[in-house]
Amino acid sequence: MIQTRHLSKTYANGFTAVQDLNLKIEKGDIFGFLGPNGAGKTTTIRMLTGLLKPSHGEITIGGLDMARQSTEIKKVIGVLPESHGYYAWMTGREYLKYFAQLYGQDMKDMRTYIPYLLEKVGLGSRNKPIGQYSRGMRQRLGIAKTLIHHPQIIFLDEPTLGLDPVGQKDIQKLLLDLNRSLEVTVFITSHLLKDIEVLCNKVAIVRNGKLIEQGEIRSLQTKYGEQNLMRLKTSDPAKTSEIIKLIASVDVTEDGQALLIRMNESEPGKQRVKGQILKLLLAENVDIYEFSKVEPTMEEVFFRLVSGEGGNQI
Repeated sequence: MIQTRHLSKTYANGFTAVQDLNLKIEKGDIFGFLGPNGAGKTTTIRMLTGLLKPSHGEITIGGLDMARQSTEIKKVIGVLPESHGYYAWMTGREYLKYFAQLYGQDMKDMRTYIPYLLEKVGLGSRNKPIGQYSRGMRQRLGIAKTLIHHPQIIFLDEPTLGLDPVGQKDIQKLLLDLNRSLEVTVFITSHLLKDIEVLCNKVAIVRNGKLIEQGEIRSLQTKYGEQNLMRLKTSDPAKTSEIIKLIASVDVTEDGQALLIRMNESEPGKQRVKGQILKLLLAENVDIYEFSKVEPTMEEVFFRLVSGEGGNQI
């Protein structure tokens, strides 16, 4: 659906904002594009949406070549920038109608599609001026506007920025629903890494204009997790802790109602120690509720990579 090959951008002052970027986003993905400030995210999005010409490399979107078919590409993408303006005197319905006309849509079709979109984003019963909308309502309207011309892909820059936790969760649910029901591919940038963890199935992380890692979130969590850390929940944490402390090469710390167990062993050794723990607990009639590997959050993976502790310069 979206692919870049050796994409680079060097500005007139000699600054290279993006260098040799290779991305691949499949149809139906919710793709998170991450990086610290100055990493090249905004420059990349401007190139992907046809607002900025690359210095080198290729962009293909929906099978179309950006260098030769940028006008056609703009018909299949929708864009919601971080800062976008609204006409405060318009209602949501009038606003969507205005943009439908700008996109050259069949206005007969829009008579049913606009109410459908407003209902889809939770604004179906709102018939007041946009100036009276909350920030969350404006974000919902902005997302509806990106969908007015039936795009295959939407680009969203910080879609939950400035929203309270309830508003953030509402937008998350909305995007997941749109991705499934309208089969739209979603490309998101966000500094709220919890958003990325909840929404995205794949991510790419950039630093200093270069791609340092990309892939499925679960795979990255496994790859960059601490391999020797396990979480154990039982019916008797205190007794469990005393039993485990008798085992060599194992460290135990408390984590709420669970215990964190760090096994200082190779993989065969870890399996042996795990079996030993289970055997001892069963012998003492301690019920085991959970015994699993601790996976890092996306936030932990992100900070490890951007701090230079991991990742590939690819």
